[in-house]
Amino acid sequence: MASVASQNNSMAHIKPFKGVLYNPKKVDDLSKVVAPPYDVISEKMQEEFYSVHNKNVIRLILGKVQPTDTALNNRYTRAKVFFGEWLKDGVLAQDNKPAIYVYEQRYLFKGQLKIRLGFISLLKIEDPHKSRVLPHEYTFPKHKKDRFELIKATKTNMSPIYSVFEDADSAVIRVLNAHISANPMIDVEKEGVTHRIWRLSDPEAIKRVVDLMKGKQILIADGHHRYEVALNYRNWMRKREKGAKKKGAHDYLMVYFSSLDPEVLTVLSTHRVIRSVRGFDLKKTLSKLGEYFSVEKISGKDVMLAEIEKGEEGGFLYGMYHKEGGFFTLALKDKKILDNFMAQDKHYQWKCLDVT
Repeated sequence: MASVASQNNSMAHIKPFKGVLYNPKKVDDLSKVVAPPYDVISEKMQEEFYSVHNKNVIRLILGKVQPTDTALNNRYTRAKVFFGEWLKDGVLAQDNKPAIYVYEQRYLFKGQLKIRLGFISLLKIEDPHKSRVLPHEYTFPKHKKDRFELIKATKTNMSPIYSVFEDADSAVIRVLNAHISANPMIDVEKEGVTHRIWRLSDPEAIKRVVDLMKGKQILIADGHHRYEVALNYRNWMRKREKGAKKKGAHDYLMVYFSSLDPEVLTVLSTHRVIRSVRGFDLKKTLSKLGEYFSVEKISGKDVMLAEIEKGEEGGFLYGMYHKEGGFFTLALKDKKILDNFMAQDKHYQWKCLDVT
């Protein structure tokens, strides 16, 4: 976590920070107090995280909504209280020195061990027109209001956004690797992924990473709402300071940086479920799809996924499943079709993203 209570260019400007971490003397099993990003947590998962440990971070990042909630007592004010109490009781502790936090994930993909190494630091928030941070998702007001209320109440970045960057010749990764020891400060296994974190506080190494990151473009892979909220929070704080543009901790947000190296980055298919379509008729739908796609019936899920895997890059091959019709592949007949359905002001490369 990164406190933003108060602590110019177009380049990616990062810096170390004094992280707030669970105290191993108070919490002996960190696997019981961690949770995934708030936006993938269902109500059932929320209940599970609440029950597994009374200091689980769920109480901070996604507290329960109560029927008796008011403007003065709600999930955000309770998160503020929990956070303050845990700091006071020593359950959480802030580091004494600024650091960059080296973060490694190990997991199996198709039977092969994959190791993704990156780091967590602060990133300076820039105005959108001159930022080197590239978003790629639409955002929703409801989600932004939720995260804004949380950061306003707690004055803390509770979880980092996830970004990727080009690391020519693995220059950044080499610095990180040189400071990995056999004893990480955090070593947790969750859902088949081992998460390990080291504290990098050597000033020379930090300066090297900061210098290497200058001028890099940063692509947000996950955390668009949190990035926009951080920008809104910065502007809100500046107004409270009567327009003063003095530097404060609210000018930064906590970010996890990962290399774009295909050897360490696993990109999986995007799945979407469409429910409750009024008057849905599978036969008519397949006929309509046939105007734009070559539709092929497939014998099963594994065969469908294998066909997609074999598809050429830029070929627009999709898998589809319906509980009555089974599995299908859809291959776009002509890229010109994209212009009929997508705004003309959008770049061709944007239109050609499968997820778009």
